[in-house]
Amino acid sequence: MLDASRPASGGTDLFDLAQRRMNWLEEREKVLANNVANADTPNYVAQDVTPFSGMLAQFQVGLATTSPRHIPVSGRSRSSSAVTEGEQSPNGNGISLETQMEEVAETSDQQRFATNVYSAYKSMLTTVLGK
Repeated sequence: MLDASRPASGGTDLFDLAQRRMNWLEEREKVLANNVANADTPNYVAQDVTPFSGMLAQFQVGLATTSPRHIPVSGRSRSSSAVTEGEQSPNGNGISLETQMEEVAETSDQQRFATNVYSAYKSMLTTVLGK
């Protein structure tokens, strides 16, 4: 019988990957909440977690370019959590509440998306197994 918790040889364990993604998103949410809570703390600098793309690098999966008209894929640059030097507050705080709230909303959207993908994959697997 097929064990859904283990990847097929050479495959990817999507349930494990989804769990890692949700854990990463939860950690990022905590860090962003801490940034917002310290928005008035003198000399506080915004924090962020390392990008999740580092975990994905182990799978070595890339997009195939099958036509010279395809747009090349490059790393997406993220905006910095910290305020630019000219926008620093008089007490030395480098937090932009607007930027932090945008990142909180983006993280929330990613959590919803990951949950929907996980649910759809589980539903398809259940249908295939006939349960």
